[in-house]
Amino acid sequence: MNTGIYVAGKFQVTTTEGKVSPWKNTNIEVGDKIEMVNGIQIYTNSQLLEYLSHCNSTSLVLSINRDDKVFKTNIGVVKNNNNESSIGLYIKDQIQGIGTMTFATNDGYFASLGHGIYENKKLVKNVNGSLYYSTVASIKKSEPGTAGEKRASIDSKKIGEIVKNDQTGLYGKINLQQLNKEEIEVNTQREVEIGSAQIYTALNDNVIKAYNIEIIEINIQNKKAAKGIKFKVVDETLINKTGGIVQGMSGSPIVQNNHIIGAVSHVTVENPLYGYGMHIEFMIDEVNNIAVSN
Repeated sequence: MNTGIYVAGKFQVTTTEGKVSPWKNTNIEVGDKIEMVNGIQIYTNSQLLEYLSHCNSTSLVLSINRDDKVFKTNIGVVKNNNNESSIGLYIKDQIQGIGTMTFATNDGYFASLGHGIYENKKLVKNVNGSLYYSTVASIKKSEPGTAGEKRASIDSKKIGEIVKNDQTGLYGKINLQQLNKEEIEVNTQREVEIGSAQIYTALNDNVIKAYNIEIIEINIQNKKAAKGIKFKVVDETLINKTGGIVQGMSGSPIVQNNHIIGAVSHVTVENPLYGYGMHIEFMIDEVNNIAVSN
């Protein structure tokens, strides 16, 4: 996933003439997305630094995206004590991570993660990232108080485009020819039962297997919300390998009686044997909304 570069903070630049604030006359805020510099599309922090290293101007025009609205602002460029060009902004590079695609539709849309991507407690908007295959190399086990993680490498071949970040997950278009497809029926939240179920996830390489869980609580929700399903991991193989739920499992399908019912969304850090899932119907609704709008 790649969502561009964001302003993470501001600082005064120390120059030979004292401390200077190049951003002083702008209205740039933390969390703003920088889309263009002097009309040139910028995707990474390294691109911005490379541009600045060849900059001979005393100002730049930045195209800023904030809450789906784009505006331009002029920002100063100064030389620091090392004679390097600076605009006095801390930049957070692209958001990148390992997660799980939950399902794809026959008309080429996908849903993943079961939760949104947040920055500074705000849902990141204007996501224009990509979807790739990944290969799990190792697992850092979860322990009480610490969530583990899948450690994986990302394939360079792109298989889909992310078009929306919603509180229920990441959504987009996918190349169906890249998938091994197997159809599955859906159960709504009112059809979910307390008792046995499975989560499907990869713990080694890209081999997906089913692991047993026990659904212990069902929250009937009238509108999309997190943590609709609470479950406990009971599969000894999964527990021995991961300690429970780890980062990277988000989006793993939850299946009960051969019907998909949800997606893994959260881990209980205090006891990683327990996790939560997003009701699948909310993710399906979001995919349908995107399909209609496109």
